[in-house]
Amino acid sequence: MQKRIFLIVLFLVVFISIAAGQYLGPNKQSGVGIPFFEIAFQQRFAPDLEHHRLIVMTSHLFDDLTFIKSDTSGFDTEFEMLFAVYDKKGNVVTSRTINRKINVPNFDMTNSRDSVIVIKEAFKLPAGEYSLLAKSTDLITNESAKRKIKFTFKEFKDKPVAIGSLLFLQRVTLDSAGQVVDFIPTFSNNFAVKAGKFYIYFDVFAKEIGQPVTLRYIFKGEKRRSKKQITEIDSMITVVPNTHIFSQLFELRRDRLKRNKYFLTVEAIVGKKKAQTSQIFSFFWSTVPSTQEDIDLALQQMSYILNADTLKKYLKAPLKEKQAFFERFWKERDPDPSTAKNELKDEYFRRVNYANTYFSTMTQDGWATDRGRILIKFGFPDDIERHPFEIDSPPYEIWQYYNLRKTFLFVDYTGFGDYRLDPRYFDVEYE
Repeated sequence: MQKRIFLIVLFLVVFISIAAGQYLGPNKQSGVGIPFFEIAFQQRFAPDLEHHRLIVMTSHLFDDLTFIKSDTSGFDTEFEMLFAVYDKKGNVVTSRTINRKINVPNFDMTNSRDSVIVIKEAFKLPAGEYSLLAKSTDLITNESAKRKIKFTFKEFKDKPVAIGSLLFLQRVTLDSAGQVVDFIPTFSNNFAVKAGKFYIYFDVFAKEIGQPVTLRYIFKGEKRRSKKQITEIDSMITVVPNTHIFSQLFELRRDRLKRNKYFLTVEAIVGKKKAQTSQIFSFFWSTVPSTQEDIDLALQQMSYILNADTLKKYLKAPLKEKQAFFERFWKERDPDPSTAKNELKDEYFRRVNYANTYFSTMTQDGWATDRGRILIKFGFPDDIERHPFEIDSPPYEIWQYYNLRKTFLFVDYTGFGDYRLDPRYFDVEYE
């Protein structure tokens, strides 16, 4: 842990010197002694047709936990995971606490960014509006990290057909009948490489057993310059269910997808009735971009950590020279050259893609917006206070970075989701 903290601080100093005071902060406090965790959740249907199943999954890196020397051998850590579900009035509907104790044989494993503990829990809930609190507590240091998620479950038993939420999987275990018995989710809809396979997993409800259900998968890629969506895959299969609720696993080779951002729509069709759900997913630059358009975009997205003269120079350079610079730049800042991946580069472009997914406007990609810039430079805030429906003011958000002692105010003056950093907070970015 101490080694990791030192490396992050060192890289921040490097970025400060290169980018004239701008830097890349740690991801959601990951690697700085807080028991940070990734979270994914999925809505599925309960067999009684009266309830939904909430599947909650968390991922904990060894490096984000505190290990101490064991009394017997190796190193020990222990942490607690709390899940609490609240109704719309703030009352606790259900809760669960899970304790995990881990022993590793050597010190190097305590700093591992590859070794992961995954926790999965399921909750049975009726239709309604809810919020989920997930809180991780390191029982060695008593430090905590928490996440909150709001969601709504709707009645489904009287509908001819319904679809649960989509979950992207990175690994799947099937039984002899081809049914899913275990899986590991991606914990984000952001993929590192266009190689191998990925999976989409979800539930389908059909009111009439034995009636054919057609499932349609539509993958639309976004053209960068025009923002126009181009349908790249439109695939259909028909199944005849022998139960009201059945699960579907869709498998796809990643190299079939040529763009960086996709809009996936899944439809379930019974006769003339249809249910559908959609999800956005994307790829980030884990390898050197291969085309002129891609490398130019990647360099522009690095403008927060490149000085203006360097960026201008390489945007005008030949393709091979741009690629060589891109590869050299990130190789020099690889926190662990002994591994195949570059954690710092991957983290940077994960933030870029997250900003593109959630902060894009009609005129700007998300990475170029004020919220996107702050997210890329400082990581995810510790707390976001949202005010979307104020009577006497335009919508605004307050982002708090407690460890960095920074606060940012973003205001949507147009009402179309174009949040701008309030001028009174301009200096905070460079303090």
